[in-house]
Amino acid sequence: MRGRSDSRPRVLGAAVASKQAEPASTVRVARSNERTLPAVASARPTIDIILQGSTVELFHAHGVAVAPLGSSPVGEQQRYYDSVGMVGFDATAFSGTLTLSIPTPVFETYCESHDPAERTTLADWTQELTNQLLGRIKNRLTMFQTNLRSHLPSAMSGIALDRLRKRSPDEVLYRFRALRGDIIVTLDAPLGGVTLTYSGVTQVHQEGEVILF
Repeated sequence: MRGRSDSRPRVLGAAVASKQAEPASTVRVARSNERTLPAVASARPTIDIILQGSTVELFHAHGVAVAPLGSSPVGEQQRYYDSVGMVGFDATAFSGTLTLSIPTPVFETYCESHDPAERTTLADWTQELTNQLLGRIKNRLTMFQTNLRSHLPSAMSGIALDRLRKRSPDEVLYRFRALRGDIIVTLDAPLGGVTLTYSGVTQVHQEGEVILF
């Protein structure tokens, strides 16, 4: 990890937009004695569940307790703080972009609870966690016969990225409450009409396992 920068960006306040309810996931695991086709689920609510669970687990693994506050279309609400991580991905039926933005006070809390020798910057930490988050989502989607091909992650100024990335009707914002601020994740992917087929035979890798590509 690189040395932490002496200057820290100011945190922009995040406005909360009204939440629009999504239909509940209808994933059903077929019993071994059932001679039926694998359960089929709508992609949007299933990925919503996977993304929110993966984000909570990721931050808990780094010693930061978070709780999901739900999802809503991005609309006009703020998508990023001063630093944001971004990674693109492709699948057979869809492609998209995942972003993660962490307020500075949450990053400072993380630094205070870790060894000073493990120094990093907010941008580096955000980029690393963005990549890890997509990895967790990718891992869980293998149970639905969906293989994500991830691009290289990057981190940049939230103001600059907001100017570069147009808002789309497919983009959904997920908010997570931490002790000292809200973490923001966005997923921009055209999932309307996409379905996922559940398969219980795929192995889901655990934290810390080495995966060969």
